Amino acid sequence: MRAYIILLLTVISAGFSTSCSKFLDEPYDNRLDLTQGLDILEDVLVNAYPERQDMFTEILTDNYHHYANTMQANMGARYIPLYLWKDEYEETNIASPGAAYAHYYKKIYDANSVIEELAKASGDETQKKAIKGEALMIRSYAYFSLVNLFGMHYNTATSATDLGVPLVLEVPKANRPLFDRATVKQVYDQIEKDMNEGLALLKEGREFMPNTPYRFSMASIYAFFSRVSLYKGNWDDVIKYSDLAVAEKGVIVRKMSDDVNRKRTTSEQYWAQEIMNPSIHPNLLLTAQSSQFLCRPIGYRLCGFYLAHEIFYSTPNSDLRFQSFSSGGTVIDSVALVVKYANQPNNPNAAASRYDCFTMEEVLLNRAEAYLKIASPNITKAMQDIEAIRKERITPYTALPTPSTTDNALATVLKERRMELIGQGFRWYDIKRLGLRIEHRLVRTSATPDVVLEPNDKRTAIQIPINARVGNPSLENQLNPR
Repeated sequence: MRAYIILLLTVISAGFSTSCSKFLDEPYDNRLDLTQGLDILEDVLVNAYPERQDMFTEILTDNYHHYANTMQANMGARYIPLYLWKDEYEETNIASPGAAYAHYYKKIYDANSVIEELAKASGDETQKKAIKGEALMIRSYAYFSLVNLFGMHYNTATSATDLGVPLVLEVPKANRPLFDRATVKQVYDQIEKDMNEGLALLKEGREFMPNTPYRFSMASIYAFFSRVSLYKGNWDDVIKYSDLAVAEKGVIVRKMSDDVNRKRTTSEQYWAQEIMNPSIHPNLLLTAQSSQFLCRPIGYRLCGFYLAHEIFYSTPNSDLRFQSFSSGGTVIDSVALVVKYANQPNNPNAAASRYDCFTMEEVLLNRAEAYLKIASPNITKAMQDIEAIRKERITPYTALPTPSTTDNALATVLKERRMELIGQGFRWYDIKRLGLRIEHRLVRTSATPDVVLEPNDKRTAIQIPINARVGNPSLENQLNPR
């Protein structure tokens, strides 16, 4: 009997030891188990693609006015602090700086996981190069989004000291690792390092690049290079990479007349659902999600933000982009939402919503601006890119007169850029890089603005979210200066 008890205790002890060992072998923070080959890595890679969590920035711009009488009370608490460029804002789980910060770092974690596990995975070496190249492109895109949200715009004179965001280039091994903020220059250097290495690897593994608008293609990679070059002011590179993107796809521009016909023959909601449908419209890179109302501040009537009057009332009916304005309000004070995504207008539960990361229109606009900022400006080529877009926007189409000076041409290009990309989450970055002065009013008709954002204002670097500081206390001593 005594021997039986000893044996039983030994078995129990062994079982307990095995269970403890298994428990201790489990990742303490739900880390991914990526030991099952390249197919699993591909699945993780697809999941690593970021969403357009920066769409909320439209209310920081001059594209929208605030209408207090249309705003639901809880929306005011959520979005008015952002509209006034305050450091203290509500950290919601969607359409906010806090959500964006957490989301992009989650995607960086996923990309880092893929990169690390590839070194241990077996399989086709060329396919592994393609997977790593794509993971590097994803990581660079996430960091590009983060540094342009939470850092100052890239400036060669100050970026070596301007605060960027923490660089996390491997899966953390400690229970609660702390990371200091890198400078804007350091983050950009890492972005470009990842992009260049990623592009080289994808060229080697091009046969494994999927043919889908929801993952990086050569065209969208070159569009990404074009945007990074634009933000850094490397005008020759903007032209170089824009040319490469066009060489991959041709000058594919959305036919607005098709959109207008669809709107006239169906419902507004169906029309909105189909605006970003890749089988209908050309897009270089899309992100899709079914449950994220990323454009809530500018897509929901009770949020109280509507298209700025100077845009709404100055856009003629001959410009088909006017059809993307969903009117409301009264005869005396008409308002409009810009409808470009399935959640709009007022449709938070759309079955599927697609958001654009890169389009050919942006590439052409980048190149047109660069043609006017190179050492020997070329007005003719800049206007050719603008007219390639306008041909599909203006009816009946008439080309603009050729501007007489480079400054006049640049004003035309920037006006077209604002109009073409309105409501797509790009205006805030243009305000930062162009050094524009912006006024915001809580009452639209007020003679005096409630707050003014000056050129190169420190507040263009959104303050680090409180939740991020709680998780990484070292950030408390590295907040954006004011």
